[in-house]
Amino acid sequence: MLLDGAMRRLPDDGTQRRWRVSPAAGALAAAALPTALAVASIGPTLVVALADPYRTLTRIWQGPPPELLDPPADVVDPTHVLTALLLTVTAALAATGFSGGRRSRAVPVVLPGAAVTLLITPVALGQGWPASALAGLSVFTISMLGLALTLPPRLTERARSLRLARVLVFAIGLAAGGSGLAGALATRGLTLFTLGGAVGVGTVAALFGTTQRARILGWLFASLMAQLFALTAGLVAGLAAVWSAFGVLAVGAALQVFVATLPRLRQPEAQREAATVEWSGYAAALIALALAFDSPRHIAALLAAWGAVLGVAATRPGRRPVERRILFWAVVVCEISAWWIMMRVADVALPEAYTLPFAALALLVGVLELRHRAELSSWVAYGPALVTAFVPTLAIVLATDSSTLRQVLLLLGAVAVLTFGSTSRQQAPVIVGATVTVIAAVHALFNLGPWLVMIPVGLVLLVLGASNERRRRTQERLQTALRGMR
Repeated sequence: MLLDGAMRRLPDDGTQRRWRVSPAAGALAAAALPTALAVASIGPTLVVALADPYRTLTRIWQGPPPELLDPPADVVDPTHVLTALLLTVTAALAATGFSGGRRSRAVPVVLPGAAVTLLITPVALGQGWPASALAGLSVFTISMLGLALTLPPRLTERARSLRLARVLVFAIGLAAGGSGLAGALATRGLTLFTLGGAVGVGTVAALFGTTQRARILGWLFASLMAQLFALTAGLVAGLAAVWSAFGVLAVGAALQVFVATLPRLRQPEAQREAATVEWSGYAAALIALALAFDSPRHIAALLAAWGAVLGVAATRPGRRPVERRILFWAVVVCEISAWWIMMRVADVALPEAYTLPFAALALLVGVLELRHRAELSSWVAYGPALVTAFVPTLAIVLATDSSTLRQVLLLLGAVAVLTFGSTSRQQAPVIVGATVTVIAAVHALFNLGPWLVMIPVGLVLLVLGASNERRRRTQERLQTALRGMR
């Protein structure tokens, strides 16, 4: 009767009483002590698996140290593997029961036990290098991809234990990855394999990561490992670091291609991700230049190649005009620097060999700018190129006993620029061309003989006219024309 009365007092609307403590938290608290005891029992084996591979840092590419080939006898115990495996199975059952079938909640709970089990298995079974190094690399791969390919809990969601589990997985993955990489440095082949695998792991996270943070970290990791792979491959092949620099530069070029071609990176919401990839490419170029710092010829070649890459990057759709303008000028700087270095290495003393290429590229940039910005002044578009082309040569002509050929070419070039400016109604070419023409003609008058005196006189009569009225009209037309020019 009492039981029946109690049953009648229970709500019959189908609702359930709330737990004072979450079932998952209660199960975690109950398993804390047994888990701690189990981890303590396998602790020495785990320490050996994580710490011993760092012995290879003192003998890189000289083979594994003898201590890595045979693990210490006191840590060789197959029951440690069984202990870690039982912990993993228990965590898997608990995760399956409490996660409601959601992978993003089950994976971080299962991964720590699985990672520890895989990490200690070679040592506990008496297997040394390279199995221990490969185990560390496998744990790193599983841990990082497990985090990158699963969604973290939302910020508004109360899931402290799940966040702690993800942090624990990340820490275990980093520790195992460092240990595996250290062990891989024992031989050239395993080092290349490790770096190549790391590029693959980063690429998968970058392309298929569930969050933007995971993808950005994936791109950063993949680009760094790809640069190290290119450098290491060159060293393994017996190439000097200056030649390996071209491989590193190729990685930077590939990153720029990815930014321009991957559809997802061209979406507005992926702006931060695209910027990460682009700047990783710039960092690769700086590293390549640093590798070739003591070889001017190689630096010149790297600058020329990177200038071409920047030219392609500048044409990427969706760029703002300011960014495109900066990249165009960066191309000019790279190409001119490369040209100057090559001329210096070849002991070319002709000043125009250094100034005219810069003027030509600056002129090209100006023409391209005018095509996109019709309101641009001719001084902004053509001014830098004209000043660079004429001022150094004009200074040489006035200050030194230069050759007749240089003076004649300077005069012809100035007249050509003046003609172009007058026909295209561009103010900068007219003023610069006229100024240089007058100065060069007067200098030629006093240096090449009095028979040239008729040239400036004829020019003056032609421009100003024979009468005051014509001179006044000519001045008015000239002022009006100049004001109407760009």
